[in-house]
Amino acid sequence: MFYEDDCIFAKFPLDPCDHLRANENELTKLMTHKRSRYVLYQNGQAAMDINDLSKPYFLNHEIILDFSLTEKIFLGKDDDHAYFAVETPDQHALANHIQFLDLRLIAHNACEKGYSKTPSLLARGKMLLDWHNRHRFCANCGVKTYGHKGGYVRKCEGCGSEHFPRVDPVVIMMVTYKDKCLLGRGPHFRKGVYSALAGFMEPGETIEEAVRREVLEEAGIEIGDVQYVKSQPWPFPSSLMIGVVGCAINDDICLDDELEDAQWFSKQQISKVISSGGDDQFRLPPKLAIARHLLEFWLYSD
Repeated sequence: MFYEDDCIFAKFPLDPCDHLRANENELTKLMTHKRSRYVLYQNGQAAMDINDLSKPYFLNHEIILDFSLTEKIFLGKDDDHAYFAVETPDQHALANHIQFLDLRLIAHNACEKGYSKTPSLLARGKMLLDWHNRHRFCANCGVKTYGHKGGYVRKCEGCGSEHFPRVDPVVIMMVTYKDKCLLGRGPHFRKGVYSALAGFMEPGETIEEAVRREVLEEAGIEIGDVQYVKSQPWPFPSSLMIGVVGCAINDDICLDDELEDAQWFSKQQISKVISSGGDDQFRLPPKLAIARHLLEFWLYSD
């Protein structure tokens, strides 16, 4: 079964124009073009239009000149505009026009209205700016690095090494046993929320191996077949959530220290909570999370 519903942060709305990234002359022209748009960030939050918080407040290059900037990240183009992402510590005179919002809140609001590609645009800018902020120095020789190729490379001023943005792969799994699914909760979860188990992949692992290791470590459950379902970019700071269904061989739960609790739930229980919204005893993850997509994939599969 192919699950078609899109996760939030997916479906990037621009042509990334990889062929332009190495063309410094063309990028310089685009940076100062009157139709180019700049997405502004501050401390990882995106500037939204104060009159409509579902829309980014796009700036032009003339306004950008008044800001203290670190990097200009080329995001891509649509039919009418080129887009860049920038981060600044200042708000200047824009305080009456913008409000900086966390991407989780933006994504949550978008999900409540259906689906929007705006979070995907904002997520890519945030992930790249976060990466630049964390990689100011060369891992090879320790000398300062600088942004290159539209912000998709950092180059060392000393040894010339090139460093590329990294994405951390995370497996997230809907564990099933007969007609039940396994959900757990961490100590930091909102009261009553149970979600799919997840964990970072380790070097040299396949997706299937990572799923089996994580579930065995966290819940003492052995996994047999693993079925890929879908993936979701997750800009906190820069992960790719790889969503799967894992078929359990046993159903005896043995928790480790990472989980506060884990339980098996029937389709009837899940359906009831989806209808009611849940309570402090049992809630489901929000619509913006791939865990919710995996739950519904399992629930409505034959």
